[in-house]
Amino acid sequence: MSAAADTVILERRGAIARLTFTRADSGNALRGADMLLLATLFRQCLADPEIRVITLSGRGPKFFCAGADIAELASGLPDIGVHIRKWHEVVDLIEASEKPVIAAINGVAVGGGLELALACHQRIAVAGIRLGLPELKVGLFPAAGGVRRLTRLIGAAQTLDLVMSTELITAEAAQQKGIIDQVCPAAEFHDTVQRVAERIAEFEPNAVRAVLACARTSALGIDSNDLVVSLLRECYATPRNREVLQGFMSRRRSGSGKPK
Repeated sequence: MSAAADTVILERRGAIARLTFTRADSGNALRGADMLLLATLFRQCLADPEIRVITLSGRGPKFFCAGADIAELASGLPDIGVHIRKWHEVVDLIEASEKPVIAAINGVAVGGGLELALACHQRIAVAGIRLGLPELKVGLFPAAGGVRRLTRLIGAAQTLDLVMSTELITAEAAQQKGIIDQVCPAAEFHDTVQRVAERIAEFEPNAVRAVLACARTSALGIDSNDLVVSLLRECYATPRNREVLQGFMSRRRSGSGKPK
C-alpha cells in the first residue's frame, strides 16, 4: 500500500505502516498543510485492521524533522493558534493511538520534530544525530506538547535545562537522559527499526492496546485498577487471545516453549 503525496508518504510492509516526511531539502520541516495530510494518513493507519505498528521517519540521512517551517511562520500567519492546533491534533493522535508508534529518528530532530517523536511510544535513533528544543532562539517556545511530554520523561529540572539552553544534544546523551530508547549505527538503523516493529506486531493487538492504555493513563497520573480489569477481561474473552494462551501451554508441556 502506498499513498503518493509531495510532503508525506504512507507505505506498508506487512503489518507495519511507515509514514515518511519527504521535504528533505527543507530539513523535512512541516507546514500547516503538511500537518493536515499527516493527520489524514495517520487516521488511515488507525482505521486499517491489518496495520499493527506505525513508524515515523524522515527522508534522507540528515533530518528526521526540523519541526515547523520557519519560512511559513516568518511570513506572518493570520492566527498562529489555528496553526498550532494542527500540530496538537497530530501529536495527540499519536499519543492516544491504540497502535504502537515508533519514532525512527534517522537524523536531526529539533523543535516540532522532537515534539512529534516525544508523542510516540518508542524512539530509536541513529548514533550521533542531534536533537533539542531551540525555539527560544526564534522568539517562540515548544508549543506542541514538548515541554509537558519531556517533563514526564525526564523531570522538570532536566527539561528546563534543555529548553533554556537551546542546545542540541547527541542521541547518546539523550539516551542517557531517558529521552531515546535505543541508539544504533546508521548501517543497522533501518533493520533495527523493522525488527522492533515486527516483534511488536507479533503480539495480539488488543493486548498491546491494553499496555498502551495503561502506560498513557499512568503518565497522566491516573491509577485505575478498574481500567486494568476491563482491559484484561476483554483480552481473556477474545478467542484469539485464548488460542495464543493455550498454544503457549501446549508448547510448554512439550518442552518447546522455553524462554529464548
